[in-house]
Amino acid sequence: MLTTAPVLPAIAQSPRHVDAAEFPTQAATVQAFVPKGWQVEASVNGDLNDDRKPDTVLKLIETGAENADHARALLVLQQQKGQWRRIGVAPHLLLCSNCGGVLGSPDGANIQIEIKNGVLLVHQFRGSREATETLHRFWLDKASNRMLLIGRDVNEYDRITGDATVESSNFLTGQKITEHYTAQKLVSRQRSTIPRTQPTIESVNIEAL
Repeated sequence: MLTTAPVLPAIAQSPRHVDAAEFPTQAATVQAFVPKGWQVEASVNGDLNDDRKPDTVLKLIETGAENADHARALLVLQQQKGQWRRIGVAPHLLLCSNCGGVLGSPDGANIQIEIKNGVLLVHQFRGSREATETLHRFWLDKASNRMLLIGRDVNEYDRITGDATVESSNFLTGQKITEHYTAQKLVSRQRSTIPRTQPTIESVNIEAL
């Protein structure tokens, strides 16, 4: 079961539509991928393609008015022949600055990214008493050189009662496990078959779970 956050439904916001074309596809430096009106909120380094060279993932946020709903975007960059190349951009994967409800954080503390064993992990919290925790897993498909979704865990839970439904989907094996908890105790566990599709990181939308 996913780890639950310490302690009301998620607050829906409508940040502007982000177009992937806003971000360069190739540049000499990592900073050159950050267009005007955006800033780096966090970054991680790790090897995504087994070449023993660090790749870079940028978590970007819009700048502007303090109380506005600032959109976020995730860029995956790979160094090739002295240049940096964008191999993935996620314009709709990350919650906006005011989209997380009580569990949200304007500084992005409710969104964590890491690269572990060649897999990009994106972990997000939102909601209040009724909360949602999501974990997306992506890896680099070497044939297409694109970032693909290979797994997703969704934990919807009541922070007071401990009741929860946890769905863990593996798009490589085509298997999904659904668990139901009452007062943090497992009461049922089901396995089902799902399509073995692996969407690109560009198409993944946090609001379309």
